[in-house]
Amino acid sequence: MSTLTLQGIILRYANYRDNDRILTILTRERGKLSAAARGCRKPASRLFSCSEMFIFGEFVLYEGRSRMTVDNCEVRERFYPLREDLHRFAAGAYMTSVADACLAAEQRNEAVFELLYYGLSYAAYGSQHPTDVALCFLARCLQSLGYSPRLTSCARCGRDLRALSRLGFDPGAGGAVCQGCMGPDTMDISPLSLEAVRRMLLLSDKEMNRVVLPERVRRELKTALNGYAEYLLERPLRAAKQL
Repeated sequence: MSTLTLQGIILRYANYRDNDRILTILTRERGKLSAAARGCRKPASRLFSCSEMFIFGEFVLYEGRSRMTVDNCEVRERFYPLREDLHRFAAGAYMTSVADACLAAEQRNEAVFELLYYGLSYAAYGSQHPTDVALCFLARCLQSLGYSPRLTSCARCGRDLRALSRLGFDPGAGGAVCQGCMGPDTMDISPLSLEAVRRMLLLSDKEMNRVVLPERVRRELKTALNGYAEYLLERPLRAAKQL
């Protein structure tokens, strides 16, 4: 049995037996891992305070034949405001669900790890609307995985969209489309919303707190980007309903 010390963020957990939990942890060094936190639901357990969603810390894991086990965790950040506000919690839960859905087990992706850390930080402590942070996270996460939607040219015919006023967004086509290429599954989207996504993709992770969206843009991007992600992943992102 080997021991690993890894930086990680808890994406989700499932209660197991009377006092245990199975944690899904996104680690910087090994990607997404599943590990048992035995006895963590007992108040006297040393794992009691480090087996919750959003915990960021240094995890000491035993790697056994069938499952990893959490031996200890040095908590570095709890993102506690996410638990005190419904909007902040919804944004945090959405970002962790996206990271969980996008990454396969032990698929290392340090860019997504860093992005999630900054996303949770700004959702917890930032002054902008938490949904804006979540949408920026989603757009940049898809970009880091090579799945950015088409934004400046029609995803079907290639026409330049930047001078057009009537636009649509079609997840099946791969992004924005011109009026002539709209189909039954196309949703209307404004040029302002597409420009917002373009600007999000130009930011660094540390600049995510600069994203402030008008309400109409926020609604359009929630529908368009989440629909696009669900189409790519072939699964619903149920946490989107909480945004």
